[in-house]
Amino acid sequence: MTFIIIAVFVSYAFMLVVLNAGWINVIKLKAESIHPPRFVSVILAARNEEANIGFLLDDLFSQEYPPDQVEIIVVNDHSEDTTQAIVEEKIRKFPFSNCKVIKAAMEGKKSAIATGVALARGEVIVTTDADCRVGVLWLRSIQSCFNDATKMVFGPVKIEQRESLFSKMQSIEFSSLIGSGAATMAFGIPTMCNGANLAFRREVFYEVSGYEGNLKIASGDDEFLMRKIAQKYPQGVRFNNAREGIVTTMPQKSISQFILQRLRWAGKWKHHQDFGSKLLAVYVFLFHVMVLSLPVLYAMGYLSGYWVVFGLLIKLIVEFMLLYHVALWLTIRWHWSSFLLLQLFYSVYAVGIGIASLFLRPSWKGRNNYRL
Repeated sequence: MTFIIIAVFVSYAFMLVVLNAGWINVIKLKAESIHPPRFVSVILAARNEEANIGFLLDDLFSQEYPPDQVEIIVVNDHSEDTTQAIVEEKIRKFPFSNCKVIKAAMEGKKSAIATGVALARGEVIVTTDADCRVGVLWLRSIQSCFNDATKMVFGPVKIEQRESLFSKMQSIEFSSLIGSGAATMAFGIPTMCNGANLAFRREVFYEVSGYEGNLKIASGDDEFLMRKIAQKYPQGVRFNNAREGIVTTMPQKSISQFILQRLRWAGKWKHHQDFGSKLLAVYVFLFHVMVLSLPVLYAMGYLSGYWVVFGLLIKLIVEFMLLYHVALWLTIRWHWSSFLLLQLFYSVYAVGIGIASLFLRPSWKGRNNYRL
């Protein structure tokens, strides 16, 4: 039993050391010279975003990007609040000839984005979420990533740190997803991305049949599309490593909202066609099961207390190495209390969410008819 414990924790440590090396390499890549501006279409799928979408539109109207080379398409996904009215008022107050709001014909984020793509005129499609904020150089940073071989660009996303401990924990925990996705990309193996900061060529979207095959899955408008594109163009996906390209999103306000969000995200893993992605998900799940089993094995006399301490210490060190580097680059303030609390509770959360996602069908903005 001791040998198995050592092997599992050493392999996990090796994996995180490799990811840390990949992260360091990907953010050190030199920025390319900016190509002649391409016409880009920013598509926002919005449902019940009256509290947020006005701020994002202000950010988009303020972009340091040629106004005649960008259009903004807001697709109202059957909002039940004043989202549509707010967008229309923003357009009236800030005359932007290339901005319009349309109503989605069908329900769901993927359908809304697909509707926007069908109407878009841009060579490059850019997506973000309606509750996000972007800097004035966001589009310019994305543009600089699109050389002739680039088919898709995914960028960094961070959760805004607020005063609550819960938001600080979310920002540090979420940085691990961004770091892991970018790090694996450094080795030419795209595994994770986020639809809050995504860009792809319009023609490629249709080449890979868009979201066909996963329209009814609650999430995955980002990763499923990325894998389709990466399969057809193995060298065509890249990470936007410019800090100007960071998108900021809001933390979940309550634990219940946080759990529902993570259930949606976790529920898509079993739909991945890529064997490697499924294997990685199972490995991480089993590792956290092993972490939770340590005190049980110690209590039953199968494991020495020294090896329990060894395993947990190794885990803490390698996770700190990766998370600290990623958080620092994302301009997230490091909070030891948040990190240590994550060390205590993350394995429980990871295992619980992993199991629950196999059986539960979480609602999303008043909808609970998505299959998982």
